[in-house]
Amino acid sequence: MKDGPRIYVIYSLIWFKMKKFVLLFLTFSGICTVCAQKPAEILPSDSLQKTATSDSLSGKEKPLIRLFPNPAVNKVKIEIKGFDPGFVQVQIISNTGTVLRDDQRLVFSGNEIITLMFSIEPGLYFLTVKQNKKQARAKLVIQ
Repeated sequence: MKDGPRIYVIYSLIWFKMKKFVLLFLTFSGICTVCAQKPAEILPSDSLQKTATSDSLSGKEKPLIRLFPNPAVNKVKIEIKGFDPGFVQVQIISNTGTVLRDDQRLVFSGNEIITLMFSIEPGLYFLTVKQNKKQARAKLVIQ
């Protein structure tokens, strides 16, 4: 009879710890899902602010990027065009020239959308995407 309350307490503690573990697991999996890159989304060509131009000598597209939403709060989607499959370097640079964020992202095609999450003070920044000798830059306003 004395073991009844003790067993109840032990089961209560195990249940409480399991709830914490499940909550932690769901939170971590949600964060991983948000950070994962989506496959390229097809946007109508008239929605682009800039159009891709061809290099007259090589016939390849010049690299360019488009940011949305801009101004951003803590997340921005970067539409890239004219890059090769492989790794690209994504940098956020302050107006004083300080590199605040430097990431390597894997690009499966040269034209896709990259999601970038950050926690940076409000202000004007430059977002640069580099790959070998290719480079594209855009202004980023953070609210």
